[in-house]
Amino acid sequence: MDIKSLADLREPDERTLRFGPIGLETARMLRSEDAARYQQEVISRADLVPAVAASTRGTFDRLRSLYAYGVLSYEIFTAVDDLVQLLIEQALRDRFMEFHDGLVRFKDAKGEIHDVAARTFDELYKAIHQENRLRKPHKWRLSLRRSGELTYFDGMLDSLLRWARGEGLLRGQRNRWQESLLKEFRNRVAHGSGDHLVMPVDTARDISDAAEIINQLWGSATPGGRLFPAPMRREVQIVAWRPGKVMIGPVGNDLPPDHAGWTCVLVQAVLHDDRLDQYDAQHEKTLYPCDLLWGPGTWRDASAWLDQQVQEADEVEVLDRLFVLQHHDGRLYLARSLDVAAGLAAQERQGTWYLIRADFPDDALSHARGVIAGRCQPAAGPCDHCPAESIGTDSWQEVIDLAVAGAISVTVRRPPDFMIPTLRSGPRYIDIQTG
Repeated sequence: MDIKSLADLREPDERTLRFGPIGLETARMLRSEDAARYQQEVISRADLVPAVAASTRGTFDRLRSLYAYGVLSYEIFTAVDDLVQLLIEQALRDRFMEFHDGLVRFKDAKGEIHDVAARTFDELYKAIHQENRLRKPHKWRLSLRRSGELTYFDGMLDSLLRWARGEGLLRGQRNRWQESLLKEFRNRVAHGSGDHLVMPVDTARDISDAAEIINQLWGSATPGGRLFPAPMRREVQIVAWRPGKVMIGPVGNDLPPDHAGWTCVLVQAVLHDDRLDQYDAQHEKTLYPCDLLWGPGTWRDASAWLDQQVQEADEVEVLDRLFVLQHHDGRLYLARSLDVAAGLAAQERQGTWYLIRADFPDDALSHARGVIAGRCQPAAGPCDHCPAESIGTDSWQEVIDLAVAGAISVTVRRPPDFMIPTLRSGPRYIDIQTG
């Protein structure tokens, strides 16, 4: 080992100085003071909510503080990133014990109840692994409070994630699909994956992601979050078009001067949804939930409608949305909202229908296509191959009844049949026979 003086240890690492607001720079370096401030600002927004357990919070705060010293030693970013992978498991353990308040219920193969009292997770782990309690013939299974279902629980990361999903503490189909990566990254750190080096931008992202996961475990979504975003704000926006051009923007309570020759619709939509130019009243083409308020019609009529209406901003959930898809005559139609599907006329209800939970309409479409092709399992439940979950597959009536039986609110809507004519709009269906 090369023994360094205190002065040497205080010297900034030139590799870190090359990372700034626009990324890795090879032609110049930040000043030491600027680099120190920048790296701390990068992770300053990754905060935990007050409800998070003190044990998890203490570890998180230490890692976030240690990250700042990467200005002096570039290798610190790798050490912090490795420890962040272990922090997720600690947070799940802390949340598990807090959730059960020291008394965890299991049922055995005979249906007998076993309430395990434990002050710490280590005590619980030892108790459930005694006398082969998790194996036959005992076969203890954890009883989920949310549903009463029984699930295998051995205290390892995989079963902790499955428990958190089962209790509704984790959300989002894309998050569920990627939870296997959390296990993979954790195992690499715990069991060794060879020498490696992580850049500060990657470590900062992992710290931020960890904060989102931990906050979600304690019931708090993250405003503007990447993994577990809080409900998104929607405002009244105009989508106007004429041959070869589309215009989109918020309107407030009025419109700018008349644009003769433009066709318009007014929608309640998330700002900066970059697929509003593909809006389709019958199918889900925008990234986030979008509701038709008025139109289509002229610019002047849109302005007159706004003069008579008071439209308030609202918020919508963007994870675990429900979509309905129709397969008929070799065509798989794009996703519809449940409300629009419920309003279809009798002659539009033919074929096989799929009720799917997904975060985005394209994910629902991909899953339905996978089910038809035999790549995805058709049975109800989360898909092992894509970020979507099948709720049911049947006739139109059966799918609508299934949604209602599941206490899902259905408001019948019959919007006009139109979509904005742009090059990006594309057809409303996929020809399954030709792909």
